[in-house]
Amino acid sequence: MKDWDDISKFDNHETAKHLPLGWLIMAIGLTAFAAYYVFAYTPTFTGWTQTQQYEEAVNMEQAQ
Repeated sequence: MKDWDDISKFDNHETAKHLPLGWLIMAIGLTAFAAYYVFAYTPTFTGWTQTQQYEEAVNMEQAQ
């Protein structure tokens, strides 16, 4: 094998297994957003349903 074909000498061994800071911040942020989204928009946690909202809107229309 030729010397110029050895890619391992171009690797930075100090940072080979670390994520860049921007990727780490984005991963943490997306995980936090996903947890918020699941909590805020899952009917099991909030009790919100489309049927309930529709009935409230119809009742408000009838009251006017």
